[in-house]
Amino acid sequence: MPVHATAPRPPGAALPALMLDSLDHGPQNLAALHGRPVIVHFFATWCVPCREEMAGLARLAARQGEGGLAILAVDVGEVRVRVRRFFEAHPVPFPVLLDEARAALKAWKVPTLPASYVLDAAHTLRLYADGPVDWDDPATDQLLDTLSDPAAAPARAGLPPLNDNEPTRENAP
Repeated sequence: MPVHATAPRPPGAALPALMLDSLDHGPQNLAALHGRPVIVHFFATWCVPCREEMAGLARLAARQGEGGLAILAVDVGEVRVRVRRFFEAHPVPFPVLLDEARAALKAWKVPTLPASYVLDAAHTLRLYADGPVDWDDPATDQLLDTLSDPAAAPARAGLPPLNDNEPTRENAP
């Protein structure tokens, strides 16, 4: 999926607050991670590409280690028991937030699932992908490495794609 420079929010745009309960890490607040780059990843367990992508995000988190890039996975519109059942079978090393009422989905203007918002350490939107991303691709790691470079411009129109798959409306929330 190509990284987009504009949709649904342009790089550098102010992002809404994100504070949700999580499965196993208590309430989570994006603001508490200020100073660390963050991937805010919207998904649902019923979404096949979302389920497949979750393993890649877990491997990315392992490569990044503690204190590096933070990942917040936001499950959209599902009840806690269903989400818990999925993650008991497929554990991940990062918080899984619960957006049962879809308030965060609406506030962040998420057009499809999965969707990933990549924020730098100041929580400025730097990269966006609507659709699955190959988090194991070395090119993805190179793009993510730019988040630690404050001189890197937030406008990303010329970035290489993170994944060549085209989005499908069947994955829309």
